[in-house]
Amino acid sequence: MKAMFLTGATGFVGSQAILRYIDVAPDLHFYLMLRARDDEHLAKRIDKFMTATFGDRAEEVRPRITFVQGDLLKEQLGISDEALADLVANCDHVVHCAASVDFAMKIEQSRQFNLDGTRRVIEICEKMQRAGHFRRLDYVSTAYVSGNREDVVDPSQLSNHGLGWANDYEQSKFEAESLVRGWRSQGNPVTIYRPSTVVGDSRTGETTNFNVLYWPLRVYARGWWNLMIGYEDTPVDVVPINYVVDCLVAFSLDDELIGRNYHLAAGPDKICQIRDLATAASSYFNQEYPKFVTPEKFWKVYEPAIAKNATPAQQTLIKQGTVYMPYFIRSPLFDTTTTAQDAEKHGVAPVVAVTDYFDLLFNYCIATDFGRKKKGKAAGGEGAESDGLDEADEELVAPTV
Repeated sequence: MKAMFLTGATGFVGSQAILRYIDVAPDLHFYLMLRARDDEHLAKRIDKFMTATFGDRAEEVRPRITFVQGDLLKEQLGISDEALADLVANCDHVVHCAASVDFAMKIEQSRQFNLDGTRRVIEICEKMQRAGHFRRLDYVSTAYVSGNREDVVDPSQLSNHGLGWANDYEQSKFEAESLVRGWRSQGNPVTIYRPSTVVGDSRTGETTNFNVLYWPLRVYARGWWNLMIGYEDTPVDVVPINYVVDCLVAFSLDDELIGRNYHLAAGPDKICQIRDLATAASSYFNQEYPKFVTPEKFWKVYEPAIAKNATPAQQTLIKQGTVYMPYFIRSPLFDTTTTAQDAEKHGVAPVVAVTDYFDLLFNYCIATDFGRKKKGKAAGGEGAESDGLDEADEELVAPTV
C-alpha cells in the first residue's frame, strides 16, 4: 500500500477523517493539499492546521504528512510540476472531500469548485493509473443530489426525478457525482459517499461547522427570530460527524467495497421532525415555541411587512436565513440499508438518532458561542466566520407582524 492523497483536510469532514486515518492506519502516509499564496503562507497554514487538528500530537504526527500547495480552482489543482510528480509517484489512493458548500453561490462559481475541481482530481487519478499503481478513488458527494424529491432515495441511483434542486450547490454536486459515475462506468475503481445534514459528534456535541441547522438555531436561541418557515412534520435527516467519518474511513480502507454507493445518513428509521428540534430548542434555550408559517404565507404576508420596517441587520438576517429554508420544507429520505450492513461488518457503531443527543449539540453551541470562541482543542477545520449578525445584536430584536 502506497500513500493516500486527501483533499479538503481543513473542512469539517476532511479534518475529522485525517484524525481517524492517522489512528486506524498507522503505517499509511498522507498527502494533504492546502491553499496558500506562497511558501511562507503555506508554512503558516501547516502550523495552524497541525495545532488545531492534532493538538499535543502535532509533532508526533507531522512526519506522516506531506503538504502540497494547491487549489481546486486551478488546472492541475494548482500543484507544481515537481510536487505533483512526487505525489503521483507515491500515492495510489485518493479521497476527495474538498468542495464549496456555499448555498448562496451561483451555479457558475459552484461548478468551478465542485464540478471542475472534481474533474481535476480525476485527472490526477489518471496520472497515477499511467504510473501503474492507482488503486481507488473515494468521492464524498452529498445526499442532496436528490434535489427536491420527497420519496426514499436509493444511493445506487442518481436522479432528482426532474424536480430540480434547492440551490446551485446541490446541482453542482449532482453534476460532479455524474462525472464521477461516468468515470467509474469506464471500469475505474470508485466508491461514492453521500452525507446528509452533518452535525457535531454524538458523544460530545463537538463541531467546527455551524451551518445549516446551526444557523437558524443560533438566531432562535438569541431571540432574534421566532418564525419557522416550514412544516412541523417535515422530516430532517441529521447524522453525527463521528458516524460519517467512521464509515468513510472503514469503507475506504477495504478494497472489497470498491464500486459501492453509500448514504452516510440517519436513515428513515432515525430521522427527526422539525417539531422535535423546535421543542428541544424551545426548552433548552428558554424561548417561546416558534410560530410555523408556510413558505407561501411568509413571502406573501410576513416578508413584505417585515421588510418594510426592518433594520439593515434584520434584512441581512432574512437574506441569510432564506438560504436554509428548503431544508425545513421538503422531506427526502435516504436509504441506508447498505451503509448499516457494511458498518456492522466493520465494527462501526450504529448511527444515533439526533433526538438522543440534542442536549450535547446545544451544550457545545453555548460553550463555544456557536463557534465564535474555542473550547479546548479544536477538532480541525476553520471554525465559524462572522456573518455580521452578532455585531448588530441590538438591532436584532425578533421582528413581529
